[in-house]
Parts: sequence; structure tokens; C-alpha cells
Amino acid sequence: MGEGQDGCPAPGDPGAGSFAAALDAAIANTGLTLDRLRHHLTLRGVVVSRATLSYWRQGRSRPERAKSLHAVEHLEEVLALPAGALAGLLGPKAPRGRWLGRPIGTVERRRLWPTGRPIFAELAAPPDGQLHFWSIHDQLAVDNDSQERMLRVRMVAEAALDGVSRALMYYQSDVPGQPPPEVTDVRFCHLGRMRTDPASGLTMFELVLDRPLGLGDTTVMEYELRFGPGNVTDSCHRRFTRPVRQYVCQVQFATRIPKLVRGFEQRSLAGPRQFSDQLPVGSTRSAMLTVADTRPGIHGVHWEW
Repeated sequence: MGEGQDGCPAPGDPGAGSFAAALDAAIANTGLTLDRLRHHLTLRGVVVSRATLSYWRQGRSRPERAKSLHAVEHLEEVLALPAGALAGLLGPKAPRGRWLGRPIGTVERRRLWPTGRPIFAELAAPPDGQLHFWSIHDQLAVDNDSQERMLRVRMVAEAALDGVSRALMYYQSDVPGQPPPEVTDVRFCHLGRMRTDPASGLTMFELVLDRPLGLGDTTVMEYELRFGPGNVTDSCHRRFTRPVRQYVCQVQFATRIPKLVRGFEQRSLAGPRQFSDQLPVGSTRSAMLTVADTRPGIHGVHWEW
């Protein structure tokens, strides 16, 4: 089986000598938290959100408007930097617009879900990248015949722009023609529209957030997929179009334990699987793969009986 979701643009890579690198070093040298830094700026009559400071520091955005440039001047004073030490690193404004193309270090959604275009159009799929996923935890239960029974998913995400109100989830069955899974136990959000392509086994559904998110706002989404008989599989994996801070893939076996369980990474649908060392199965008959700073592509757990 395969799972997936819309993600968000990868953080920039602030090289040495960049505004982001200089700001990061200056903040680290003072030992100030972003909240304390905001407090010092507020005392000066300068209001900057914690998310904005974090994005500047990571290189995901940079100050360009007059109000933001004014804040940079006060940042230099709060951080005890010479005048212009940060502002002088900004250079010309960054170009904007959709013509700039896909961010570096991401995979186009259509490459991981090649059969999904009609459903994307029907659901008016939001652009990939509106949410940045901090963590995703998949927990799959399989029976002694290696049939999927239940998948529990928990995600923590941050809005990459103002007005994010929904997220699109994907599930791809290893056995096309099977009835779609039932989406149940949705928490901290609401189930929206759901569409299935029986020929490919692809199911998409919306999770409608309980409130529109502003830039930097975070949310938690949880749901379960319940499967009927016949969904035989030998892996649990997720397809990532963009980096994620942490991915946990946990497989719960019944009474029959596979002879071999391994984690794997796959750079593309057609690419070879790169297997990790064997994963132990504990006394609770579960195996777990944990990946930090997950790269775009496919990550999951494979087992052999």
C-alpha cells in the first residue's frame, strides 16, 4: 500500500555569507530565543511574528517590504551588530511568480501519483506546498494472511501561507479493483469529498481543517482507514513530494511474524528499493521505521514471510 499527502516548499539552503546564515549566527551568539527576540522588538514598537523570524533565519523567506526592512535595522541593534551587517546582505529583491517553477529538492506530485490527474482536477486540488509537515506517523495493522486491516495516521503540519483550509490525502492499493477503504475516526479536522479510481486502486479524499490557518499556524490531523478482505500487501510506505522533519512507519502484525522485516527508500516509482538493515519485531509483534529529515521519494517498511 502507499500513502501520501500534499506537503510544503523545502526550507532554503542559506549558504555562508547569506542573510539567513548571518541572522542565524547572530541569534545563536546571543542565546536569545525567537520569542525573546520578538519581545525586544516589540519594546521598540516593531511587530514581527515568530514564524516570520523563523523563516528569515532558515532562508525560507527574506525581508523585502519597507516594514520588514525597518525591522531588520532594529534586529541589528538588538543583536549588537554593526549597522548594515544584516541589511547589506539582502541584495536585490527575489523574483516572484509561478514561472519560477518547482522548488529545488522536491518531486512533482504527478510523478508519484501518475494516475491521479483526473481526480486532482475533480477535487480542484490545492497547489502542492501549502502545508509543511513536521511529523507523520503511519501505523498499519496486518493479519496473518498479510492483508491490510487498519491504517492509523497522525500528522502535525504548519501552514506555508495564509488561508490554508484543507489538505488532500492519497491512498494507493496494491490490489486494483478492491473496494476503497473506509475513512473513519477523523480527528481535529473533518472529512470532505472522496474520490476513487478503481482501475488503479487510487483513492483521494479531503481533510477540511477546523479553521483556516495563517502563515506559521500549526495543526494536527488524524484519521483511520479501514479495509475489507483481500487487500494483500507486503509493504507499508508513504510517498513524499517534499521533505518532512520526521516520518514514523509502524507495522503491527497479528500472531504470525515475518521472517524478515526491513525499511527501504525509493527515489521514484520506477527506481530500485534501497533497503536498510533488518528491523526488529518486539514482544508486541510490531516493527518500526523512523526517518529524520525525510527526503522526497518513497519511504516505508517491507516484509517477507
